[in-house]
Order: sequence, then C-alpha cells, then structure tokens
Amino acid sequence: LHSTSRRQRQMCIRDSNNGCSVTGSCTIIKFLDRTILFEFGGIQEGHTILDNYRLNKEQISKIKAKDVDMIIGGHFMHYDHGGNIPALVKQNPNIRIITGKNTTGILKEMWLDSANITIRDCETLSSQYSDKVFKPLYNIDDVEKSVSLIEEYDVGEIHELDENISIRYTYSGHIFGAVQCELFIKIKNHCTKLLFTSDLGNTKIQDLKPFVQEFEPVKSANYVFGETTYGARNNKQITQKIINKDLEKIKSVIQQFCGDYKRRVLMPVFSLDKCPVVLWLVYQMFKDDKNFITKVLVDSPLTNRLLDRYSEVLEGEAKEKFDEMLAWKNLKRIITPEDSRYAMENMKNILILSSGGMLQSGRSVRWAKELLPHSNDCLILSGYCGENTLGYKIKNFSDQKTISINGTQVKNKAQIVNVRSLSGHMQRDELLKYYSSIHTEKIYLLHGEMEGKVEFSQDLKREIANKSMTTNVCVVNKGTKISL
Repeated sequence: LHSTSRRQRQMCIRDSNNGCSVTGSCTIIKFLDRTILFEFGGIQEGHTILDNYRLNKEQISKIKAKDVDMIIGGHFMHYDHGGNIPALVKQNPNIRIITGKNTTGILKEMWLDSANITIRDCETLSSQYSDKVFKPLYNIDDVEKSVSLIEEYDVGEIHELDENISIRYTYSGHIFGAVQCELFIKIKNHCTKLLFTSDLGNTKIQDLKPFVQEFEPVKSANYVFGETTYGARNNKQITQKIINKDLEKIKSVIQQFCGDYKRRVLMPVFSLDKCPVVLWLVYQMFKDDKNFITKVLVDSPLTNRLLDRYSEVLEGEAKEKFDEMLAWKNLKRIITPEDSRYAMENMKNILILSSGGMLQSGRSVRWAKELLPHSNDCLILSGYCGENTLGYKIKNFSDQKTISINGTQVKNKAQIVNVRSLSGHMQRDELLKYYSSIHTEKIYLLHGEMEGKVEFSQDLKREIANKSMTTNVCVVNKGTKISL
C-alpha cells in the first residue's frame, strides 16, 4: 500500500439514473484503465412511449460501450436493473456479463420480451411521427449475443474474475436468483471491498415465497451502495396482522365472487416472480378443498414461459412444490390470443392471473376492460402502481363513472380490492435494521426518490448512533462522482 501512489490506486464511482429514482439502475466504476458497470437497467419513468424511448436512448449514449470491460449484476432479470444491457452489447460484443447461478434462462426470456417491446414501440412511434426515424434500442440478435456472453457464478464463494476483480454473491431474497454483490477491487497490494445490495427482499413474507432464496445479511464492507426503494417515512410498514388480513381478503374475495356468484376475479401480476408467488398462495388456500371448482387461469405467454424456466432451474424440495403446483387440476395455462379471447367471452367462475402487474400493458389490460363494467366482477390490486398506469387510475378514481382504457371510456362498476403486503421489496424498518448493522466506513443511498432518501438517511444516522457506530451516510444524486 505504501509503495502505491494515490493516483495509481484511486477509483472513481459515478452513479446514474438510480441516484435520483427507482429505475435505470447503473453504477459506473473506473480504476486504472478499467470500466465496470454494476447493472445497466432501463428507465421506466416517462409518461409516454416517446418519453421512455428518449430517456433510455440518452442513458445508453452516455456510456462508452467500447470501454466497458464487464457488467456485474445483482439481478438483471428485472428490466430496471438489466434491461439495456443488449444495447451495449450491440456496440461492444466483447463485454463480459457476470450474474448469479441459474438465471440465464429467465434472463433470456426477459430480454427477448424487452426486445419485442422496443421493436413494437418504435413501429408505433414511426407511425405517429412520420418525419422521424425511430430505431429499436436492440433486437433479437443482440439478445442472443448477450446471452452467449453471460457467465454464471455460484453464490457464497469468492470468484476471481481477473487479476483486479473478485466477487462474492449473497442472496438478497428479492426474487428467485437475486443477489447482493461483494465486489473486491485490488490495485497493486491494496484491496477495497464494495457491497452493492441491488434490490433487497421483503423478509416479512419470506415464508410465503418457497421458490425464492432467503435473504442473507452481509456483515462488513469498506463501502456500501444500498437501495432505498421503500425508504420514505410515508411507506406504511407491513406487520404480520396486515399480512394475515390480506391473505384472508384474497381468499374471501375468490370464494365470494368466483364460488358464490360464479363470476370473475382479475388479479394483475408481474410475469417475473409475482405470478408464482400469488399462484402458490392460491394453491395453498384451495388445493385440499374438494368443493373448489374455480379455474385459475394464467393468461400470458411470457408468464407461462417463465413458469417453465423456473421448473427447469429449481432444485430439491422447492422444485417438488413448484411442479406439484403446476400439476394442480384447477390450473389452466393460456398461451394463444384465441384461447384468451375465448376465456373472456365464455368462461365464468374463474380467477385470472395476467400480466402486467400495474395494468400498463399486456393481457391484464384487456381483462380489466372486460370486467370493469360489471358490478359482480372484482379486481384485486396488489402492490405499487405507477402514476401513469391504468392500475393507478382504477385504485385512486373509484368514484368516477367511467375510466379511459386505450382511448375508450369504460364503465367503472367492478369491485376493487387492494392488498399491499405482497411487495417484493424490503420494508423501511428492515432496511434501517440491516444497514445500521453493517460494519462499514460509508453507506451511499441510491435507488429511491430523493425526498425519501433524505428522510431515510436522517433516521439511519440515528440508528447508527444508537449502536455507537461511526458509519457515515451519504445521499446520492444523479451523476454523483465518488473518489475512493
């Protein structure tokens, strides 16, 4: 260390969009002549397709792809953490993509879906703005090339990626395969350990998610880069009482609207993680009830492909439970548009699990349009809905007689039930407990709205002081540069 000048061993870390928001995760790490990215996710904050296209194109243009050696991920599977990686591979087909064990198959499905969406969005924009050319951020070939570059590493062991960089993955409990990353950077004989938490899981519902590996805390690091998605004080804390009440609410709604009324219940779900979780909960509720004849429809091509990928990579007891659930006689998996239309027009006494989760796209939007005009149908909305989504309008404007869906005014008469305890993100009190327990010099807070991060930092400092620790806490802005 003493024979190495500060210039020789200095690292510069720059945060990207997740310094001021919850999407577009990317942290740029520079040292010597190296450039490493921790994640490279898509931005999802625009109010229109054009907004998101421009925001993501701008983010991609700011990265010199030819200089990027590798992209290391906590969980690339969610679009906001890894969705723009194929756009960099399009420019540099030699980037190493580092991820955790058994995630490649799932990641490929998500990237292919994103490629098809960006291709479709560009076709829509080109038809709206005939004087401009909109090129997809990446295509199917770019996805296939990206998949070929993936390197999977086992969790819990230190892996040397090259002479300067080693990693150790630890499960975060967020979704299947999601991990925290301890990044060891060695310059000369000086080693610095960085902890990137990526998204952390909701430990309060861990027992409800047997297919998701349990959260494991990391005890120490030189510097911590921690998410604060639910860090704001106005995020109401989930208790066991609330969880039990939500589960009872879901069960009673299905019994009443499906069983008693012989009608329909729609539960919009995200294809990745949320659908298996909800499907497992419903299966546990009714699998032993011989009088339960309600059909549970999983209506989404992507969701059904992901269910197959899960079955391929799960192991041991988790796989046995998962395959048992998929073999349930009440489960009906719908793939084709024709079968989906038939179900909408003809089937009753059904629970529909359909994507997307916030009713911003996918077949769940068509199901909502079908159910909303009927007072004896019901929608169960779980989790956060962005302000520009149909889910947000349905949750917050229940007193309106009509709701606009894709330009059509639809009668707003269906029953709406909200549950909030199924979030996959670590809750505020658990974040405070975890971060204040890590032995570290400094914690950098990112992946959250600025006001919430400031509030969280104040409370975290008090937690740290109460434990007689001296950890510094810093709130990161967009484009913050950190020299270590």
